[in-house]
Amino acid sequence: MSISSISSTSTTTTASTTSSSSTSSSSTLSGDSFLSLLVDQLQNQNPLDPTDSNEMMNQLMSYASYDQQTTTNSTLSDLSSTLSDLSSTVSSIASSLNITA
Repeated sequence: MSISSISSTSTTTTASTTSSSSTSSSSTLSGDSFLSLLVDQLQNQNPLDPTDSNEMMNQLMSYASYDQQTTTNSTLSDLSSTLSDLSSTVSSIASSLNITA
């Protein structure tokens, strides 16, 4: 896909967005940011040479996979925190009852 039809203001905006995302952390790209970049790509594509439908499907599947992984990571983080709290609670109860493992 050719990007030659993008105006200089769009290129500057996209470049600054990309650089700010890459400097902080690769995991900070939110779902909203991904969709925003996808919409910008669709708006700025060459009408005479549009994005291949297979490529578009791959990008949408990438978003779905990214979203699912983000949700899974959040759930696992919450579970880990809960188990850590439970472990410390059990340890404190066991020490108060003078129970050794």
